[in-house]
Amino acid sequence: VVGSYSSMNNVPETPAGYIVNGVVVDFRVTSVEWKDQRPEPLITNWDLFGTNIRLQSKSGSIDFPVARGMSYVTALYNDLTPQFFTQHAILQVNSDMFQSNDTYTGRKFKLSFNDNPTSTFIIYALGKEPLTLQKIGNNNLVAASKYNGPIQVTKLPSKESEIVLDFNRGTWATGGDIKLDLNRNSYTIEWKQGGNRSKNLLMYAYPHHMKSFIRDGSLKKTNLKLQSSTKGTMQAVVGNVWTLIEKNVSSIDWFPSNPTPEASTRNEIMENLVSDVRLNYTEETLKGDNYFSGKGLQKLAILSLLLNKPNQTALKNQELAEESLNKIKAAFLPYLENRQMDPFRYDALYKGIVSLNGLPTELGGTGNRDAAFGHSYYNDHHYHQGYLIVTAAIIHYLDPAWNTNQIRKWTEALIQDVNCQANDNADFAQFRNWDWFAGHSWAGGIKVNGALDGRDQESVPESVNFYWGVKLWGLATKNTDLVKLANLQLAVMKRATYEYFWMLDGNENRPPAMVKNKVAGIFFEQKIDYTTYFGRFIEYIHGIQQLPMTPMLAEYMRTPRFVTEEWEQKLKDVAFTVDNPWSGVLYLNYAMINPADAYPLLRTAQMDDGQTRSYSLYLAATRPSFFRRSFSRFLKEKMKNMLSSSVR
Repeated sequence: VVGSYSSMNNVPETPAGYIVNGVVVDFRVTSVEWKDQRPEPLITNWDLFGTNIRLQSKSGSIDFPVARGMSYVTALYNDLTPQFFTQHAILQVNSDMFQSNDTYTGRKFKLSFNDNPTSTFIIYALGKEPLTLQKIGNNNLVAASKYNGPIQVTKLPSKESEIVLDFNRGTWATGGDIKLDLNRNSYTIEWKQGGNRSKNLLMYAYPHHMKSFIRDGSLKKTNLKLQSSTKGTMQAVVGNVWTLIEKNVSSIDWFPSNPTPEASTRNEIMENLVSDVRLNYTEETLKGDNYFSGKGLQKLAILSLLLNKPNQTALKNQELAEESLNKIKAAFLPYLENRQMDPFRYDALYKGIVSLNGLPTELGGTGNRDAAFGHSYYNDHHYHQGYLIVTAAIIHYLDPAWNTNQIRKWTEALIQDVNCQANDNADFAQFRNWDWFAGHSWAGGIKVNGALDGRDQESVPESVNFYWGVKLWGLATKNTDLVKLANLQLAVMKRATYEYFWMLDGNENRPPAMVKNKVAGIFFEQKIDYTTYFGRFIEYIHGIQQLPMTPMLAEYMRTPRFVTEEWEQKLKDVAFTVDNPWSGVLYLNYAMINPADAYPLLRTAQMDDGQTRSYSLYLAATRPSFFRRSFSRFLKEKMKNMLSSSVR
């Protein structure tokens, strides 16, 4: 369902303000016995791509192997009487063997419902014996006896696709393994298979998969297409191994591709560096939670990076460079020693690092699950830890001898908590936040009261910041595999971002009216909502997609085309009216396409708490077009003066 929002604050009326997938019971697979018995759920195994859910009672059980992209719902019946329910009215049932009145016998049943447009589902009975079903009322099909064996249910998208579904029935995915070829910038999903292994699996792929599959003939595309909940149209492919490759890998490291600001700006940038380095680092970095503290640490660490690498930045002030490095080390030390206001704890149950404050009181916390944005329950880990990892990487890069062993263990633990590559690590879960099937990270953690809309992510750039930090740590420690892993994840994320989160004109995965929003807002597995968790203002919705501005975000993720479209269509009429720290975020983003005009605005704009004026001016002045714009204006003024002189 696509819904609209009325105008609110400075956000105009939004015809496509949200997409929501309501709970609709198209097809329920159950048993007659469970009318009077409540089955107990049990997860018998799981991996990154699938799980097996067993529903069991005294009478029997059903195993449901559930996998990402599965084309059939598979139910493995054990001594139970199948029953199928739909909230729609069943208009027609056709079976392939025998039917009389409302009784149907066969191994294939085709059902048509009265929804709009009319949908068609197929039931395949794959056990030793055929299945006999009786239609009860308008909504139920009930088997005549207990059944043992697989039953598969699938939706028929079109008449032409029926032959494909018929041929590929009888096999199903039970999960999968991820294999990485970091030298090739590729990743492979090796699907695990149940049922008839003489056939290859029929699986639905997202749009970003279809554009990155390796073209080696190992996969066969089909004409089956279905709408996903929030990622556009999925297309079915046949094959047990998916290999995907990314060719647009980032070369960005510590600095912009042009690390030296335009000459006329250097004195002003240095003046602002002096002011920023003289800030009270304790006030900026030792705050109530690790998220806001991390923002302060990263922004100040970056100042030290600029000052301590004058060969790249041409910002030379040895005394200030030493002062900045000493101050950031001192500010970082409480975190390295876990003495910050919200210290970390290791959770042996879910195998991760969580902040203390949100834990129950009996564990030393406040009992407030929402403390630190839910970090204690695995919310936003890549956001929080990204800022800390970038800080650690910069310090270690500038002074490798400082607390070497301690900073290595500390930083690598924070990375492993979010992005552990191994599936057999005793201390951390594998790829906790990263989703190789979705192509991006999820911010949502454990939802104590359930998560009807699934996992979510709001801020793409803070996810980018984490993987940039991982790359920087790899560079600082000369861990080339870690650098390559971060590069691959950033490349996959960029592809997925422009398919699902940031919408260029012509995006085919969203209704045209939603494409005009330019950004998704909060992106859930079941919902897209053009808003934020903290309010509905234009600068909030778009600004959270622009911070923290770093070389990776500015030059790799946020393309000039997207920044231009977003500015022209959504921001230019609002940005100059914003009178709060979001103005600094918006103007720095504007500097990516119009640095000469943004630069003077950044001189006086209010700054976000993760932003410094000196680094904002630096990023604007290192844009490739900055010098050309300034030089062009200089020439115009000079020519104007020359003409005036000649007239006189």
